[in-house]
This record gives sequence, C-alpha cells and structure tokens, in this order.
Amino acid sequence: MADRIRGREAARAADAMAQRLPVTLQATDLVGPIQPMPEVAQRKQPPRVHKPSQRNDVIFAPTADVDAHRAMLRTTFGTLSEEFAATMMGKVISGLRPNAYDVLAEATLNAALATVASLRPESEIEALMCVQIVIAGFSALRMMELSQTHLGEVNVTVYGGYANRLLKLQGELLKTLDKRRKGGSSQSIEVKHVHIHAGGQGVIGIVNHDEGQKRGGDQN
Repeated sequence: MADRIRGREAARAADAMAQRLPVTLQATDLVGPIQPMPEVAQRKQPPRVHKPSQRNDVIFAPTADVDAHRAMLRTTFGTLSEEFAATMMGKVISGLRPNAYDVLAEATLNAALATVASLRPESEIEALMCVQIVIAGFSALRMMELSQTHLGEVNVTVYGGYANRLLKLQGELLKTLDKRRKGGSSQSIEVKHVHIHAGGQGVIGIVNHDEGQKRGGDQN
C-alpha cells in the first residue's frame, strides 16, 4: 500500500506552520563582546513590497513613489514590460501561497524577491526560469519542514520525497539557466605537439588514409 497523508492531517500540519511568525532580530540589553562590522558589499538593495495581511495577495509599494518602485520591479524581472513584471510578481505570490488556506508573510515574499534579484535575469525567458527556481526552492524548504512536523514515517517519506524532488528540480533549472547564459554549448580545442626529428618526414593537413595507401603502393 502506498504511503499517503490524509487531507485532515495535511491541513493540520499546514495550519501549524502558519502559526509560526517570521524570525526577526531583536534588540538586547545584554553587554557582550563587540562583533566586527561586516564589509559592505557593492550590491544594490533588492526590491521590497508591503504586504499587510498574510492571508490575501494584496501588496503595496513601500514608498509613495509608486512609479519608481514599478521601475525597480521591471529591472528585477529583466523586462521593460509593466504587464510582464506584474504577472511574474503574481506568479511568485501564487507559487508561495498556492491556495486560499495558505499564508504568505511579507518577510517571505521579500526574501523570494531578493532571491530573484540575486539571479539577475536579463530577459523575460530568464525571469520566467528564475521565478521557477525560486518557487521550487522555497517549496522544497516547506516540504522539508512538513516532513519533520510529526516525525512519523509517512510524513518523512511523503513530504521528504517531495522535498528531494523539488531540490533536484531547482538544481536542474539552475544548470539550464547557466547553460543558456553560456550560449547553450561549450567548445574545446585540443592542441597536440608533434616533434619531427632530423631525417624524419611529416605532413601538415588532413590525409586520407586510402589515398595515402594508394600513393605508397604506387611508389613501390
């Protein structure tokens, strides 16, 4: 009999995960050793959106300059099309929140956007692949969390199996994206050095084996 999880159990596990809030760094009054300041990397800040509710898909620009924010999103998705950027934004949201009972926190959505930005798509097809990579990766992490919710054999087998497949898919998509950026194929040239000593003979070029034998036979 194949391993399976009942719908009620899956709903409980998903609801339990929804109760966990995003992790944020808190201030403390404790005095400890001073941590060294990290080096500032030469990277641009990824785009962010404001998402007041975890249970709907309504998002807002974090500033009053909506046009500038839309331009930033177009750059993130490697396009000049406003419709394409909006569509990809919707696909990210629906991929991370696939049904009405799921929740999607603002922090998670912004983390996904930052991941897309880090892949730096330069065209619409690359942006489409990047969105797929991000959804596969985030979904794999979710399946891994669900597999450890009750630590039952069925949970580990089913959810863990999905996580494994999604991680493999993400890896294949990353390889495909890298291959596309490199031109689809790679060529190599093999150079061989041939040394001809004094008294020897050599031929430079392509020699037909049959013709060589015929000339050799005629000379004899």
